[in-house]
Amino acid sequence: MRKRKWIFIVVLLLFLGWTVYHFTWDTQAVSKGVVFKIIDSPNGSYIANAYHGIDNATVDFSVIVEIADKKTKVKKNIYFEYHCEDAEIKWLSDSEIQINGITLNIHNDVYDFRHE
Repeated sequence: MRKRKWIFIVVLLLFLGWTVYHFTWDTQAVSKGVVFKIIDSPNGSYIANAYHGIDNATVDFSVIVEIADKKTKVKKNIYFEYHCEDAEIKWLSDSEIQINGITLNIHNDVYDFRHE
């Protein structure tokens, strides 16, 4: 019986840890609203989709930028900014993008205002 109690406690702690990570650090969990800007990469392999975050009376505007690989259909959020209504997006190369003055490598980098 003692062993089951410890297993339950470990599983509960792992679940709580994952929940905290998922809702505070993971940019993939950010809710997206309506797409307002779509920009193709220079070679046409990727698409940058800019979304307005879901806002209401208690939450302000936000911008989420997602990169979609046209070949594999894999999508990844790489940019999340709060108190922001627009995204100035410029592709610097096939793997680098500049969003509101922040340069990101689409394969490795993620900008999240919560981690500044």
